[in-house]
Formats: sequence, structure tokens, C-alpha cells
Amino acid sequence: MADIFEEVEEGLRQEKLTVAWKKYGIFAYLAVALIIGGVGLNEYLQYSKARTIETNASKLEAALAELDERNYEAAAAGLVELVESDVRVSPVAGHYLARVRLDANGDEAATVEVLMRSAGAVETPTEKLALIKAAYLKADTSPRSELETLLAPLSGEESAFGALALELIAAKALQEGDVEFARKQFTFLRLAQDVPPGVLTRAEQALASMPPLVLDETVAPRAEDIAEPIVEETTPVETAPAEETGE
Repeated sequence: MADIFEEVEEGLRQEKLTVAWKKYGIFAYLAVALIIGGVGLNEYLQYSKARTIETNASKLEAALAELDERNYEAAAAGLVELVESDVRVSPVAGHYLARVRLDANGDEAATVEVLMRSAGAVETPTEKLALIKAAYLKADTSPRSELETLLAPLSGEESAFGALALELIAAKALQEGDVEFARKQFTFLRLAQDVPPGVLTRAEQALASMPPLVLDETVAPRAEDIAEPIVEETTPVETAPAEETGE
């Protein structure tokens, strides 16, 4: 009797498994299909990405070859395509397109527009350099306040880009006549870290060319700044006793 019960129980288990498989088996097939499909899709995307990068690099190389030959129209056409497609090399292409706009057309406004687009979120060195270039092109016609706003993402940064931004702002302040503000910024650059040698040299030259610092004589000196008068101690001269004279 025990054997019969075991056979019945085994049959019931198999029946339950069969019913469950018929009901939920499709999900197992889907899961396997998704795993296989995901691996295949990832491989395809990696391959497609590599091909896209290779294609864009070839386009950039072709555009730069045209630029070297001074075929500005052909170079601009290839560079515009890369910049507008917003691909990986577009910030680099933007720098070269800005060069074409400036060298071939002399159009500073168009050059600044290209550089500002290439600056993007101002995160990579290529983007930061684009912002610096745009600021230098705008420096002659823009007030210091506008340059400070434009260069805000860089001016507080302890890097070569931050030093370049601060130097441009200080130079603009000096041009506008705010000598003391410029003096403070150039002094900071002379003492700060991560300052490029060229910026350091120009900061020292700017400080040397400035008029000497004028102290405000209307401000009363602090007690601790007043030096005590120096009293020189003198050694008393000993005089010989007068010789006694007889009468």
C-alpha cells in the first residue's frame, strides 16, 4: 500500500509541474530570449559605436586636410557636419571651425558662436579652452562684468584654465582703470598654484608696470603699528679727578 501511495503522490507532483510549466513556461522562454538578445544587442551597439567613431574620425581628418590646403569652403562643410551632428569629436571640430570662421571670413561673431557651442557644459579641457578663446575674442568689446559672468565656470577653479580666466578679468579691470582690483588679481596669480609660466610672467610684468600703491593717509595708524622710539644708551664718560693743587 505504501508503494501505491508514493506512486500517486509522484503522479500528482508531476501533474502540478506540468500544469505550472504550461502556465508559466512562456516566461522562462522570454527570459532566456531577453538574455541572449541583450548580449547580442550589446555586441551590436559596441560594434556600431566603434564604426561611428571611426567614421567621424575619418571625416575630421578629411576636413583638416582641406584646411591645411586652405580649401576653407570644403573644410567648413565637413566641420559643420560634425559640429551639428553633436558627435564625440564635435568639440574638437568646433575649434577648427572657429579657426576657419576667423581666418577665412574674419567673422568674430560667428567665431564666438561656434566656440560657445563647443564649450558645452564646460567640463572637459576641450570645452574649457573653447570658453577661454570665446572670452578673449569678446574682451575688447565687453565690459568686465560681462567677462566675469562668462568666465564664472572657470575663474574659481584652481587650474591653468582658472588662471587664464582670472588673468583676462584682471587685464580688463586694468584697462577700465580699476588698478587696485587688477593689482589684487595679479598678485594672487603670482602666488597661486597651477599657474602656467606665461601667465606668471605676464602677472609680474603687469605688477611692475603699475603705479606704486598709495596708502590712505587719512586712516589713523593702529597702536601696534607705531614703533616705539629707539633710545640709544650712552656710556657715561669717566672724567679723571682734578689734581690737587697746593697753595
